[in-house]
Amino acid sequence: MSKSLSERIADRIRRNPAASAALRNRSIFLSLRNEIQQAYTDGWSMLAIWRTLHSEGRISFTYQAFRRYAHQLIDLPMSANDSQQRSRSVALSRPQSKAAVGAFVFKTKPTKEPLP
Repeated sequence: MSKSLSERIADRIRRNPAASAALRNRSIFLSLRNEIQQAYTDGWSMLAIWRTLHSEGRISFTYQAFRRYAHQLIDLPMSANDSQQRSRSVALSRPQSKAAVGAFVFKTKPTKEPLP
């Protein structure tokens, strides 16, 4: 049975001495993607998966790179930490609410009205 196109690309990149480390790491992750996704679906944490693959010598890149590849290349639900960061950025981008009636509001341009 012949290999898939993705497997052939990954093999070609791994054999190419001029390929960048990031490209090699990505190809390794892609070749392990189905196993990683199955282990995650089975309930294993990303850290446990990375530690196992790293100790077996199947991957040599950092846990941070592993997580980045996982979120880019595997459809994973967001962790609590990621959702907190996303909610903070959404809150910062929301327009500020109007001040309460009668409250002091600083205006950058002066008005021609006399002071009370």
